[in-house]
Order: sequence, then structure tokens, then C-alpha cells
Amino acid sequence: MYRHTPETGVDTGESTDTDQAGTTAPERFGVGTVVASTFEELAPALPNEMAGLRRKLIEWLGELELDPDSKHDITLATYEALANVAAHAYPDGHGWARLQARREGDAVTVTVTDTGCGIPATRPRVAGLRTSGGRGLLLIDQVADKTDIDTGESGTTVRMTWRPPALRDAG
Repeated sequence: MYRHTPETGVDTGESTDTDQAGTTAPERFGVGTVVASTFEELAPALPNEMAGLRRKLIEWLGELELDPDSKHDITLATYEALANVAAHAYPDGHGWARLQARREGDAVTVTVTDTGCGIPATRPRVAGLRTSGGRGLLLIDQVADKTDIDTGESGTTVRMTWRPPALRDAG
């Protein structure tokens, strides 16, 4: 699991890979390059915190061998999902967003989860031309290969998956 600690020298209390006998090593993409196959962060659902999560995701994606268009699409869709958490999930202004990403084989899956109020069943299927919103989920649907949204009174989970361009084009 990839966890970003912004300050160097901070003891997180987590053990290192060498402390964990019998654990599976992270994926290797090149000689001497170890890349974590998973990423997870939890942050307050505030706009500036969502921007921070996006930067951490970009850092993690930078370690993966992905084409630039895929990295862009993953970043864009993820930020839209995070922005929705900050703008809509917690009307009282207090809550959390969880960002998880995983590379399995050739696919990258990103999951954004909150425990907020959920997406109303009456949400419009098409964004209005004169509205200030309503385009985030439509954009996510357009740039992700697969999108699953699970929502209810106890929160929302947006799961987005991307495959390499060669597999997208073949499908």
C-alpha cells in the first residue's frame, strides 16, 4: 500500500517491507524500481484537501508505466469525484473522503468513498446549459472505461476503471 507522508523523518508507526516476513513484494517495473500497486489516503472533505489528494494521486500515477492520456483521464475523473464529495456529500460541512487506487494486471481502478448524504435519485441525466454543476458524473462516465456508483443515505462510492489504450481499442 502506498501512503504518502508529507514530512520527512516522521515516524508513522508502520512497519517496513523488511519487517514483514512473508508479505508479497510490490510490483517491479524496472531494475531497482519498486512501485506500490495500491494507494490509499483519507482526508477531510474540503476543497483544499481534495486538491492535496489529487496531487498525491498524480505522484503515485507518475510511478506507474501508463500512457500520458490515461494518467490525465484518471486524474481528471478522480478529481471530479473528489470535488463532488467536497461540494455535495456533507451539507453540514463535516466529513471525510477516502481515495483508493489499485493497479491489477493492466487495469487501474480508483475508488472515491464518502459517508455523506448520497446522490439524490432525481439527479439530472443531462447537465443543463445554464447550471453551475451537474457535469462531473457525466465527465467521469466519458473518460473511464467502466464506472460503478453505489449511493444511499450512508454515503457514496464511485469506482472507476481504466484499461490500457490497446485493450480499449480492441474492445
